[in-house]
Amino acid sequence: MRRVVVLGGEGQLARSIAYVAQSSHNEYVMLSRLEADLCDIASLERAVECADVVVNCAAYTNVEAAEDDYDGALRVNALGVKNLAQICLSRSLPLIHISTDYVFGGDAERTTPYLESDAVAPINAYGRSKAEGERALLDSGCGVVIRTSWLYSPWCKNFCRTILSHSAERNVLSVVDDQRGVPTSALSLARFIVRIIDEEFISSMRGIYHFTDLGDATWCDFARAIVELSGHDCRVDACTTQERAMRAPRPSYSVLGSERLNETNTTLTPWRDALREVIDIIERNL
Repeated sequence: MRRVVVLGGEGQLARSIAYVAQSSHNEYVMLSRLEADLCDIASLERAVECADVVVNCAAYTNVEAAEDDYDGALRVNALGVKNLAQICLSRSLPLIHISTDYVFGGDAERTTPYLESDAVAPINAYGRSKAEGERALLDSGCGVVIRTSWLYSPWCKNFCRTILSHSAERNVLSVVDDQRGVPTSALSLARFIVRIIDEEFISSMRGIYHFTDLGDATWCDFARAIVELSGHDCRVDACTTQERAMRAPRPSYSVLGSERLNETNTTLTPWRDALREVIDIIERNL
């Protein structure tokens, strides 16, 4: 039995890993920021002391706040990842680091998914900080980067839970319809992570991998699917990104594809099927 230490233990991906890993033959240990702070080298060293594998789900994820606090985002998403990678390298520990579709620029004219081999070109501070973290980890020669997109789950604050709440209280919602990506259940990503660890794919994996659910959508499409599956009596109207007046620019197109997942014998779940599972879990726990 191996001990898998998961940083960012209070977040939705770590909680999803804990949920999925209940049937694993390995031990999964979730550590909060108080127990393992990416900005505190000493706490990281303590956190991985008895680890056999490390999964980093911790990150600065506030896209809007990062525009005014780039140094803060960089400190967590880049310098913190560099520190973690160096510690794992010194102990020969496999490291899985989670990154984002926002490392890509996402021109509106693009129609083909981004692959692992495509050059990054982030257009907001959050994306730049995550790209720097990827570079730091890859330069260290330690670990695997898994990029994902539009993550949601039955737990914590996320788009799915927000739309469920608002559509239960309102008759009409307005949601952006000019950004296209892949809604991805944190449960799907968690199953992938647990499987590549438990089946020991992780020992031969190197570099960057893309993982999302199957298909693509706009945020408006995603919201309409959430409302439909919940049975709420709410209309979802389309609006533009410009109408939302967001501080941080967003990619118009950030669909991720993969040229490497076949190395891990992975079959993707259609995003609407994955969404149905998440909503079912939320409704069972109301």
